[in-house]
Amino acid sequence: MRAVRGFGERGLVVVLLRTILAFMIFVILAHLGLVYGGIDEGLNGLTSSVYSLGRLIETPAQVVLDSLPTSEEQRQTIEDNGVYFIGFAAAAGYFILFLLLGVGRR
Repeated sequence: MRAVRGFGERGLVVVLLRTILAFMIFVILAHLGLVYGGIDEGLNGLTSSVYSLGRLIETPAQVVLDSLPTSEEQRQTIEDNGVYFIGFAAAAGYFILFLLLGVGRR
């Protein structure tokens, strides 16, 4: 077995990572759509899983936003629109990672 990966194998790994990031962005947007539509979390298994998975993958964005030094007015805005603010911040962060993974490709 080779320990060093060739260019073709590295390309497959990047494609897989980009696919996973696209799926994560889709789940976040589906979660925000369900929240905006007022769909109950306990409606069925699908909505329950989208809500829980959406909250799980939005956690890094929430941690980053909570650690930023913000004024009282900014903090109030984040708390009032928390789900949307954190959700769109998470989707933007994952989209930036998605773009950065494609920068070196030809």
